[in-house]
Amino acid sequence: MKYFAAVFVTAVLVFLGATVYYKGLPAFPSYTRTGTSTESGEPNVSTGTESEAPEATPNGTKIVSGGILVFSKYSINIPSGWSYTKEAAPAGDIALDKLTITKGSYKISLYQAATGGAGCLYPGDPEVEGPSSRYTSFTDLTTSTGEKLRRGGTAGGSGFTVCQRQSGSWGQPTEFGHISVASPASPSATTLVEIDLILSSLSKK
Repeated sequence: MKYFAAVFVTAVLVFLGATVYYKGLPAFPSYTRTGTSTESGEPNVSTGTESEAPEATPNGTKIVSGGILVFSKYSINIPSGWSYTKEAAPAGDIALDKLTITKGSYKISLYQAATGGAGCLYPGDPEVEGPSSRYTSFTDLTTSTGEKLRRGGTAGGSGFTVCQRQSGSWGQPTEFGHISVASPASPSATTLVEIDLILSSLSKK
């Protein structure tokens, strides 16, 4: 009997070996590994924000942009007659978000990137230590979410720089980024009113 068992086991092993040799190993089911979310709920401050589609309004278009590095994500209203372009750095490059709003020779730029800042000085302000820029005129503005801005210019200069009041002093960049306005040397008062309305429509998201 024990010889029969030994012969039987040997026969089974030979049969299995021959099967594997001629047909290969049996196929095992494969499974697709699904990704595991590592989102922590903390805001992403280095690579930009999700893109949002422009929203048509009765008087123009509402654009959402920004939200990289330390800067705020924001919306801004662009009236009819003005156009805009958006620029962002390719994935893996240095963080950048730029919105440019134009009408003829007028251009408003909102630029978020890793750049330096400076104080903003106006008529009657004393000199301060550190980098600063002095402006000979300004227009006070308040955004939709309450930020205090100033559009400042210099005598004989073309264009303006927008600064924000933070911690008791004026400086740039603002919470929305560096904001500049390019214009002819003698800008139209009507167009400047439009520009101020655009800047005042800024709203932190």
